[in-house]
Amino acid sequence: MKREYLLQKSCYHCRPFVHEKNRSCTIFLFLKRIRYDDFAVQNRYEGERGRNGCVNMEIENNKENGKEPECRHFSVISNTWYFTKLFWMYEPIVLFLCGIEIVLAAIMPLIGIYLPKLTIDMITEGVTIQRLMGVLIPFTIGMMLLYGGYSAAEYGKYHLYNMQRTNFMGMLFLKSQRVKYAYEESGKVKNLYWQAQNALSSGDWSASSRFVSDTVGLLRNILCFFLYSTVLSTLNAWMVIALIGISLLNYLVSMYEIRFAEKLRQEKATVQKRYYYVKSVMGNTKAAKDIRLFHMGTWLKSLLNKVIDEQSVLHRKLGDRRTVCEQLTYLLAVIRDVAAYAFLVYQVSEGRIGVSDFVLYFGAVTGFSNFVTNIMGNIASLRDASNMADSFRTYMELAEEDEESGSRHISELSMPLEIEFRDVCFSYEEDVLFDHFNLTIHAGEKLAIVGVNGAGKTTLVKLLCGLYEPDSGEIRINGIDSRSFPKGEWYQLFSAVFQEQLILPFTVGENLSMDCKERLDEKKAWEALEKAGLRSVFEEKGIKMDSFMKKSLSKDGVELSGGQQQRFLLARALYKNAPILILDEPTAALDPIAESEIYDCYQQYSDGKTSVFISHRLASTSFSDRIIMLEHGRVAESGTHEELMQSGGAYAKMYQVQSNYYEKEEGCEDGIESDGQASFEGAY
Repeated sequence: MKREYLLQKSCYHCRPFVHEKNRSCTIFLFLKRIRYDDFAVQNRYEGERGRNGCVNMEIENNKENGKEPECRHFSVISNTWYFTKLFWMYEPIVLFLCGIEIVLAAIMPLIGIYLPKLTIDMITEGVTIQRLMGVLIPFTIGMMLLYGGYSAAEYGKYHLYNMQRTNFMGMLFLKSQRVKYAYEESGKVKNLYWQAQNALSSGDWSASSRFVSDTVGLLRNILCFFLYSTVLSTLNAWMVIALIGISLLNYLVSMYEIRFAEKLRQEKATVQKRYYYVKSVMGNTKAAKDIRLFHMGTWLKSLLNKVIDEQSVLHRKLGDRRTVCEQLTYLLAVIRDVAAYAFLVYQVSEGRIGVSDFVLYFGAVTGFSNFVTNIMGNIASLRDASNMADSFRTYMELAEEDEESGSRHISELSMPLEIEFRDVCFSYEEDVLFDHFNLTIHAGEKLAIVGVNGAGKTTLVKLLCGLYEPDSGEIRINGIDSRSFPKGEWYQLFSAVFQEQLILPFTVGENLSMDCKERLDEKKAWEALEKAGLRSVFEEKGIKMDSFMKKSLSKDGVELSGGQQQRFLLARALYKNAPILILDEPTAALDPIAESEIYDCYQQYSDGKTSVFISHRLASTSFSDRIIMLEHGRVAESGTHEELMQSGGAYAKMYQVQSNYYEKEEGCEDGIESDGQASFEGAY
């Protein structure tokens, strides 16, 4: 079976664009669902197991208790094996090239120290020039071939593992689309994601690249260590021990530097996150008007300079500590080499070794010292890479949403749908938001949810959509527990329009269907635009389904006004044609008249659907069948608009306050006084 490079293709899920030749991964941002290949699917069920095959209880307990996951610490060996499996699955040729490089890198220096000895011995023996050249020329040709093979393996490996690093970054992004939604809103998990990104985005110093280069270097130097130890032990075993001892001191110096860097890693990630945020704001065209009108340029520049200064302080601290450690390392190297060379000179002066042996041992001492030092350096560097990789591996092993498990299917449901919150409890971090909450949304009912900020309106919608899981209680649909349905099918029940507008810099068709253009139903898409009142606008401007939206990727990208964007989001909801329609304050940024037109469209095409509307503007709820007012996670009032106005409760008071505001606004615009309530309702 042909190996999928990064993701599997399934019959109902879109495969991302993966270029097979250059092994680079371009991610399709709006996949309905994404599958990793066999390794990643296996990790989904087994990736949270420990080194001995036991389930990691810390992660399991965090899942059950709803705690934010902490960054786990893995051993260097465990992380090395983890990345070895990744490379074996995605780019096994990297491991093959590593093996070739290790063998050739060990053979070449050994030949290099024996060749001068052989040459001197032959000269001192008085061999003819023909015999000398007959030996040296084949050796030279052999060395050239070995070096050519070594260089090909080294550069081929370098290119491939850097391409694979790009795909690891893609895997990290794809994972962020699959972890539990509650994790994505967690500050600790967001910071963990940033640390994981930093671990992969540092070029040759990234964790995955260093695991390859340093592991190859470590194995190569260990092999050379044993080969050179055999040579030096014929001279004096104590010299070998002394060289190893001094190299151990070098290792301790390196570990001192790495531990210092570890202490600053968290602070460095935080500063870097602030730097990229300020930088993105300064380059955001949407912020250009505010930046100019409020003279924010100087302030933003000062913020950026402040962050850069903080980065400079951190880099200076690391640089100062690195300088001290490097000076100590050089001092130890000088002591080691001077002592070893003095010993060799003494051996020659005493006549215990010849000139050719001196040349051999001189080269062996130089190489052996470097190999031992490099071994210690590789170990220290691998530990540092392992610490960086902890965040990546921890994030990749976060619990994912299980979109497939379930004993029931939405095809069993009869339309329209009835929704029931039965004794639902939910808390976010330490705050209890819903405590034994009960609510029934009748089949085909248009329900409006109102309340002040923090009342729990949006949280209630997220619970309904399955983005949050209740701590206890049930959310039932047509009397069936929502947990009985596969999460992937549950999502298909909802067409949601949120206040945050998600319009991607891709084609109109892809933005409408939120799917690959190959599966776009163009006739259905144009019908949705017509119902939303945008078809004539698009046709007049020559906007087609393959026209790009926004100017981020295309200079001719389509830019919509605020009202047009809301109509486009309505068209997206109509295209999906799900049985439950959810509007979470999608028109908060529009004026009352534009908002009225949008809600008229929603009302017209929500017939036969169970609909939930959330709004701060209470007049927009007047067309609803029922209105509930939330206060502190409970239903404070419930009824129709007329009933709630007659009761004179909190809803009526809030409505009157808003109607007075619009009365004044109309008076200012039209120069006339009018009845507040009539004015307010007239705008809708």
